[in-house]
Amino acid sequence: MPRLTAAGALREISGDRTIVKTALKPKPVPALPLPTVAEELAFLRKTFRDLVAAYGAAVEGEITHLHTLVCAEDAVKKKLSARRATDLRVMLTLLRALEVKPAKGRRRDLKKVEHLAEKLRAITERWA
Repeated sequence: MPRLTAAGALREISGDRTIVKTALKPKPVPALPLPTVAEELAFLRKTFRDLVAAYGAAVEGEITHLHTLVCAEDAVKKKLSARRATDLRVMLTLLRALEVKPAKGRRRDLKKVEHLAEKLRAITERWA
């Protein structure tokens, strides 16, 4: 016949053996690292913003430099060489061929802009 002991265990005595079944104690909930994970996510977010800002500044600086070079060509007021005129036409064609969808915020659109800036820089490097 089962009997409850002082320790909360159920004791059954059957014949010549005694079976002791202890009640399951609830396991303590381990200390979850929620605050630490939240802090790391905040750091990741800030780092990502910093990376995007630095990347954007670098590409935008390159585009600004190209703009300055083209405006300087316009300000010289002398006749452009045939090669420079051809380069400017090629640059215009490349700029007009760029197809991006800024609202979607895709990485491949960023790469397209970066590669276009590199191509335009390669063209303007021949001018020096």
